Amino acid sequence: MIQSDDRDLLETYLASDLEVDEVKALEYRICTEEDLARLLIEISCEEKVIREWVEVQKSRVWIHKLVGETPDRKKSLLRRYFSIALMLVVAVTLGYVLGLPHSISERVTSSRSENETSLIYNAATFKEITGGELKSLDVLCKVDEHLQTRREYNLNQGILRLKMNSGVDVLVAGPARFHLLNSNELYLSQGTMTADVPQRAIGFEIQSPRMNVVDLGTRFGFFVDETGGAEVHVFQGAVSCQETETTATPRLPQLLLTGQSSKLEPGGNLVESQTESDSLFGACLCYQSRIKQLAGNLKLLSNLPESVAVTKLTSNDNMFVFQERQSFILPVDINCNAPVPGKERDASGKASQSQFEAGVIKKGTRVDVYYVHHDAFHPGDPQFSKTQTRIQLEGQLQFQNRILGILQTDMLLQQTDQILGHPEVEYLGNGKKKNLRTAEDEVSLLPDMRTLSLNWVLSRNQGHRNMNAMRVLVAVDE
Repeated sequence: MIQSDDRDLLETYLASDLEVDEVKALEYRICTEEDLARLLIEISCEEKVIREWVEVQKSRVWIHKLVGETPDRKKSLLRRYFSIALMLVVAVTLGYVLGLPHSISERVTSSRSENETSLIYNAATFKEITGGELKSLDVLCKVDEHLQTRREYNLNQGILRLKMNSGVDVLVAGPARFHLLNSNELYLSQGTMTADVPQRAIGFEIQSPRMNVVDLGTRFGFFVDETGGAEVHVFQGAVSCQETETTATPRLPQLLLTGQSSKLEPGGNLVESQTESDSLFGACLCYQSRIKQLAGNLKLLSNLPESVAVTKLTSNDNMFVFQERQSFILPVDINCNAPVPGKERDASGKASQSQFEAGVIKKGTRVDVYYVHHDAFHPGDPQFSKTQTRIQLEGQLQFQNRILGILQTDMLLQQTDQILGHPEVEYLGNGKKKNLRTAEDEVSLLPDMRTLSLNWVLSRNQGHRNMNAMRVLVAVDE
């Protein structure tokens, strides 16, 4: 429902004069209240605003024009242009949803397309690659090289990391073919991509032969097969996706939120994808999390779990892994079980008791933090089997960097849930519940000091409700 001061509030929002908390609250209302979305479009679609945005798009140098400005002026200009960009994305997207005319998006798209055919410039930086080669016109590209518009790039295999000039972090899994449209848009002809979009780059777009996706502040994955079939999965935030317009009557765009996905059917309809995100984008997600390899019953979660409390995340088949923190600077000393260099597994493959010893990781150390979790189904659950009362799972977890320590006992985990745990995940809660995360299972360290071998067992007879969990702290290369 529109409130008396909403018009003034929206005008203040477009002028970038709201506080951060006010912006978040208002943007949530815009996404959930149709009347407010209509009012935003009405205010934002004034001809002078559209003209200004088109001129910005024509110049294609709005970020680079900030160079040489004073810090305050740079901040002001960036906020202003970002607000206009976000406003237009919301206006065009919601305009389709609410049945408004398409004249605004057509004018902007036409201007943008004319400009893109005439300019060649650097739009991204080639940051990293593993297991493959990136080429353009059969010329091998090198790490730290600038990638340009109007050139097709081919990744034969492996994982490629790009940094768009807008700040978007893009991972590409080969085989893949793509070209850059500008510093915040690209065209994916074939392949698998994941994108991590910072706030300043909201509106990042991936186009493909049959589907276009516009980011609304998120982490998401996009896949295009050799026939042009496409699907998008949202790991965090929201995206707007729409089939490429091939008829006089375009279909409405689809808004996807965290955990949702969409796939384009042969007939052109967007439907929920039945493909698991973890399998389709597993290579990119592991690389993004700095996990080199998962084997056995271990499974990386593409979305953060809401809770790892008892009975909240259960499986008889998988031990789940997710990254809690990346490049995190420890605010305090952390007590842990530290690996002992040179202590290898014995000939039978069993862990040596002296592989780990009590240690401390010092305050100020930069680490990646991972949580490994297993909780099987409990009596009363529809999927619980009375004949399967002992669940044994095995697997190997290899990180890109050296393991500094593990935390597996209830005491060590409870001490660090608030410090190292992800703020959006519910844990057991302030040490109120004891002896739920066990430490009796086998965890062994391989000689490379980067790989853990797990052999975990859970008992489900006599109503046992314990679970297995472990926190791993890994070094971060400076």
